[in-house]
Amino acid sequence: MITREQVVHLCKRKGKLKAQRGTWETHWQDLTNFVLPNSADFNLQRSKGDKRSTLIYDSTGVHSNEMLAAGLHGMLTNPASDWFSLRLKEPQQGMEDQAEVKDWLEDTAGAILSELSAPDVAFPSHIHEYYLSLCSIGTACMFIGQPAQREGISFRAIHIDEIYIAESADGIIDTVFRQFKMTVRQIVQKFGEDSLSPRIKRMYEKKDYDKEVELLHCVYPREDVQKGKKAATMLPVASVYLDEKDQHVLAEGGFDEMPYMVSRWSKAIGEVFGRSPAMTALPDIKMLQEMMKTTIKAGQKIVDPPLLVPDDGVLGPVRTIPGGLNYYRSSTGARIEPLLTGGNIPISFQMMEDLRNRIRMTFFLDQLQFQGGPQMTATEVIERTERTLRLLGPTLGRLQSEFLGPMIERIFGVLSRAGKLPLAPEILSEQQLKIEYVSPLARAQRQTETQGIMRTLEFIGPIAGMDPQAAQIVKGADTVRHIAELNGVPPKLLKSDDDLMEEAKAQQQAMAAQQQMMQGAQVMDMMQKGANVAKTAKEAGVELE
Repeated sequence: MITREQVVHLCKRKGKLKAQRGTWETHWQDLTNFVLPNSADFNLQRSKGDKRSTLIYDSTGVHSNEMLAAGLHGMLTNPASDWFSLRLKEPQQGMEDQAEVKDWLEDTAGAILSELSAPDVAFPSHIHEYYLSLCSIGTACMFIGQPAQREGISFRAIHIDEIYIAESADGIIDTVFRQFKMTVRQIVQKFGEDSLSPRIKRMYEKKDYDKEVELLHCVYPREDVQKGKKAATMLPVASVYLDEKDQHVLAEGGFDEMPYMVSRWSKAIGEVFGRSPAMTALPDIKMLQEMMKTTIKAGQKIVDPPLLVPDDGVLGPVRTIPGGLNYYRSSTGARIEPLLTGGNIPISFQMMEDLRNRIRMTFFLDQLQFQGGPQMTATEVIERTERTLRLLGPTLGRLQSEFLGPMIERIFGVLSRAGKLPLAPEILSEQQLKIEYVSPLARAQRQTETQGIMRTLEFIGPIAGMDPQAAQIVKGADTVRHIAELNGVPPKLLKSDDDLMEEAKAQQQAMAAQQQMMQGAQVMDMMQKGANVAKTAKEAGVELE
């Protein structure tokens, strides 16, 4: 059980992590104001449902962030396709080609993907919120838990304002303090009435069920891990729910894997929180808002210009409504005339379009949304794809190591303990799994290798015409299998080495049987010819010895 001193230490540590994060909050508020307006605030206090788009006159920044998030979703975790597969980390020779191993790996990956696509899990909506935060704020968080109502997994995108994080010596985020609010009713549902602090218990007795209370969830590596222990308080990752105000423990437990998946778009040396494309584009986004606001005013002046009115020539107030009549003294000769401001709207539009293009380029939209048509050759498409991958390569690598990989490991662990995955064959009892990404973007990353192999095979053809040994340098079956894997062909559609050996053996046996039949036919033919010769000789009166 956690001691009082440990509770005090956790509260103090949260305070230190909060102070370290304080320098980021003003920057994050600017980002949410102009790029992610529907997000919660950081250093502002606005009511739920309040207007959050009052500073936006041009939606290019908001739209670009949404398009980049949608692009990552479609390219990395597309629910309409299998975006990852399972392989053995260090398999023995020929182990992955065995039918039972191949089937188990494919069935297990299919079970995980099926769980992710379940309607009650709502993975696509939460992952989209995750990508929106990643592309705008630069840091995103996802909680993967186990629902109380059913066996399986649950997802929840966590707003970055709720979490305080710390890295390990290896730069991995292994500590998350989440400060969030729950109603009294929800607290009783989750932790039970007996676990309440005196303050929350008084609220519950007064039936203030909908009153919100601030809680603290501390998740960090456990120092005194005992292998083989299955008790929640002995698991590798510690979990403590606190009523921080009363320093009261609501629940203590643990996790087999880190439940909070925190990823950064990019990270500066010495910093914990990430940086995003929106941070780079923020000056252009702010300038675009000011220019749009000025252009709107200029347009209003042209459509409804200010008026020049003689100080003594007009009788009564000036009526500017449609059909309004204004009377003036004819003897003065002065008329009501519009004031020409001299604004140049086309130049303003051109300057704003330049800003929009810069913003779109910063969010990689010029790379992600190109359309290959008849005017583009296959080589041009490949070159543009490779350029996109070079630009997004560092980010994709970080996403795979900080988010996608740990997420699949967490899901695998939860579903395995819940008995919702196929039983592994005994041959895999000591084998570790590795994740292989087969998403559209992952396949595109491997296209360079595929193209290299194909170009090499093209070179071999002419050379083999001069030197037949050149064709023997390539392992045909292994080459085809490798190209198929690079292109994302399901393993069940590929023949194993055992299958090829059996087919080759059967083919040899068939050829041997055919040869025997041919030899037998030749013997019979010779015997028949001999009999015919003997018959002919007998008829001619010739005796054969």
